Amino acid sequence: MIVDLQKVLIYGSKQEIDRFFELAQRAGFMEFIGLSHKKSLELTEDIKTVLLAINIAKKHEIHPEKILPISTGPVSIAKKLVELNLMHEAALEEIRVLTLEIARIAPFGDFYADDLRFTEQEAKRIVQFFCMKHGTKTAEPLPSEVIYIGTEYDLDYFIAIHKTRTQYPKMIEIFIDRPVGELRERLEEVQERSALLEREIRSYSNALPLLQSGLLSLLNDYQLELTKHDAVGLLDGSIFAIEAWVPLHRMKALNGLLSGLDVCVEEILVEPQDKIPTCMENKGISRLGEDLVHIYDTPAHTDKDPSLWVFIFFALFFAMIVSDAGYGLLYLSIALICKWKFPSLRGAGRRFIKLAIIISSCCVVWGVASASFFGIEIGPNNPYRRISFMHFLATQKAEYHVEQKDDVYQEIVKEYPKTVNAKDGHEFLVLGAVERGGKIKYTLLETFYDNIFLELSLLLGVIHISLAFFRYLLRNWAGLGWIIFMAGGYLYFPKTLNATSLLNFTGLISKETAYAWGFQMIWYGMGLAFIGAFIQKKWGAFHEMMNVIQIFGDVLSYIRIYALALAGMMVASTFNGMGESAGLVGGVLIIIAGHGVNVILSIMGGMIHGLRLNFLEWYHYCFEGGGRLFNPLRLRK
Repeated sequence: MIVDLQKVLIYGSKQEIDRFFELAQRAGFMEFIGLSHKKSLELTEDIKTVLLAINIAKKHEIHPEKILPISTGPVSIAKKLVELNLMHEAALEEIRVLTLEIARIAPFGDFYADDLRFTEQEAKRIVQFFCMKHGTKTAEPLPSEVIYIGTEYDLDYFIAIHKTRTQYPKMIEIFIDRPVGELRERLEEVQERSALLEREIRSYSNALPLLQSGLLSLLNDYQLELTKHDAVGLLDGSIFAIEAWVPLHRMKALNGLLSGLDVCVEEILVEPQDKIPTCMENKGISRLGEDLVHIYDTPAHTDKDPSLWVFIFFALFFAMIVSDAGYGLLYLSIALICKWKFPSLRGAGRRFIKLAIIISSCCVVWGVASASFFGIEIGPNNPYRRISFMHFLATQKAEYHVEQKDDVYQEIVKEYPKTVNAKDGHEFLVLGAVERGGKIKYTLLETFYDNIFLELSLLLGVIHISLAFFRYLLRNWAGLGWIIFMAGGYLYFPKTLNATSLLNFTGLISKETAYAWGFQMIWYGMGLAFIGAFIQKKWGAFHEMMNVIQIFGDVLSYIRIYALALAGMMVASTFNGMGESAGLVGGVLIIIAGHGVNVILSIMGGMIHGLRLNFLEWYHYCFEGGGRLFNPLRLRK
């Protein structure tokens, strides 16, 4: 439900500002509009530190029961954790540098720097270290004072001993500040220090829940100060004033909140430049629908809340796209396990599990109605198929053709001669079979199922879009004409396809009557849409008539439900067939892998297209969008 908001001006004594805003934050139903032109407050250093500490702690496995006995608050813990992390990063960088340096000078072996300096002083000689790319030839042989040490990493290493510092062609001098022995000792020390710091970081990371609760407290304080900062001072600062949006049904609560304060409230007019936020208050199933609505856009404050409608049709679309009771049971099992495994979940997480339970249950119901279970070929005489809703409709359609002996019946009898002896619709469908690869394929039954599913998808599209027009009928009078137009199209178009609709074979309306009514309703609907649009929009009515193409395309878009369901059934059936021919072990692996892929594709198809039909086709006629969600000052939890 979208709640109407009232714009108010709140003003009072400066001495009451702290108390008022604290009470307002606890109440949590006022969104304040800043009147002050001061520069916005930045996040405090404590908040930044705690945020950084939380990011550090999340990188480690958390064991809250192993937290060190710390008597300090979350800010102190955060500072210590950040300090330890900086020290650890510095240690890791030093380890990296030392490792590279050791690799660079390792070929010269281990020696003591003091010994080298002593030798140079006593012998009056200079010791130099060189390297050269392996295989590089010089024009002249190396001098006698240049000694070859070895080859590593495609480099040749040399030591030169002479009286003066000398450079040699194609050689690079290597300067050694510390010998490899000292570097290795230092590396061991730094590695031990790094391990110790890592253990300390892990210990402090166990305080993550404390850091998170501390962050909430700091953010609440910051938000409170930010709101106070937006209030303007009047009469030399003796009075504060601020505007706010308040839900209309909370005005009495606001007056009660101010009753003990030296603060007043006045209702004020909404100015043209004001962007009124959208306040949505939903519970139960409607709250689940609200979560879905926010995936696409926030409704405008003038919109009607689409939450419940979106949820109902999303669940229906998802179930029809999956169209498999086995997959539905699998989804339901996973959802129930998650509910059992995470009993303490609250908020969005808990609602998500509830949504999963409901839509998976819908999948089971529709899977039973369409007689589908993990793509298994279920015989027409199987009780599971006989009780299905889809089989009931297919039988009714078959009995209609048997009774009418129409052209459809004649074509079927010509293709399947055995059907001429059928006594009822069920037998008619069973006899319409062929043998392929040693197996009986009930092709006539499958054809009837597919045609009925296709029609149900289109009928659902007509109903869904008609409801969109009906919801906004007072805003768009042409919607009534388009509803009649779509109903007429559903009645008439089977004639152009030489098809028999649900209304015909269930006995609700004859073909002749449906065609006659449908043809008239198409033209009457278009005329009524034009008249309604002309009254409201004047010459814009001519543009309204372009909706004929849009509506026709949007209704046809619902065929995707049938197409995705059929694709999923075919993929499941194909992997089952591959598994049967691959032996026991290989077959089990193929079936599990194939259904695993199909399960993922079914979820993706159900989510994407189930929401798309709501957000694009349906929203097109009953949704303005572009709103900004109501964000009151409240305590974060």
